[in-house]
Amino acid sequence: MRKMVMVIFLVLLVGCSNHADEKDNIELQLGHALSPGTAASDELERMAEAVEERTNGKVTFDIYGNSKLGSETEMLQQIQMGAMDAGAIMIGSMQTMDMRLAIEDLPYMWKDQQTAREAYEGEFGDYLSGIASEYNLHQIGYLEWGFRHITNNSKPIVEPEDVKNLDIRVAETALRVDTFEALGAMPTVMAFSEVYGALQQGALDAQENPLANIAAPRFYEVQDYLSLTGHFYNTVMVVISEDTWNEISKENQEIILEEMKKSTENVYSANDENESSYLQELEENGMQINDDVNTESFREKLLPVYDKWEEKVFGKELMDVYRKSSGFE
Repeated sequence: MRKMVMVIFLVLLVGCSNHADEKDNIELQLGHALSPGTAASDELERMAEAVEERTNGKVTFDIYGNSKLGSETEMLQQIQMGAMDAGAIMIGSMQTMDMRLAIEDLPYMWKDQQTAREAYEGEFGDYLSGIASEYNLHQIGYLEWGFRHITNNSKPIVEPEDVKNLDIRVAETALRVDTFEALGAMPTVMAFSEVYGALQQGALDAQENPLANIAAPRFYEVQDYLSLTGHFYNTVMVVISEDTWNEISKENQEIILEEMKKSTENVYSANDENESSYLQELEENGMQINDDVNTESFREKLLPVYDKWEEKVFGKELMDVYRKSSGFE
């Protein structure tokens, strides 16, 4: 009898310990740098509302968008230090934490958009999540930001030679700088908030961004040409600190994951629907749009960048996972 009581006591003790860190109510501060009105930004808001409703208010998200809590690098640091609970961070920006995550900045990585989406939903996405977990970050979803294209005031971009000597703004990542230098361009690192003014004043001739981030800031007012180069494909990783994640009940964790999955799919649909409307808006406002880009020549010219970064940063294991998912093999 005493032995049976002891067994029951131990079972109850283990059961209690498994849930000891869970909280009845939890409020999550989530920061991101996404532009208001974009599909990814809107879906984070929808996800937050759905999670609050489905958990009966036990899990709530306070979302701070448009870099209100700092740059992506700063927000990532805050999450790691415990000053923030969660973030939606461009994977390429996470290279400040681990340089392997710069892999998203490889040019012309994917055979097509559907291949890219499947890669993030499969082994490639799992591998990147594994890297994030090494830094106490739990990945709860991916949101597509999309392909980046070049705008400029000189001429349409058709061949790699058309980029030579182009003074173009790029984000502060070494691989993006390497990519444009390999094309003979003159990349200038600059904060996004400063780009419009620099283009307006003629300090820059070109910039590169997804269509949403070309239309929203009205770059058509200071740029003449849009070439659909599709040179980089960006994705946002939504992460919660592992310590915070463990405070959420399993049931509510499942609700969060289900709603993030819906957001992933909704962003895909919205991006597909919005592409033509973005192009129409840009064209109606005077931009000359060029979709005749020799992407095969661009990719071939940039393959030495792959070799350099595989050897120095990514390693064969990660690159093999990428190559299997790329659609080119």
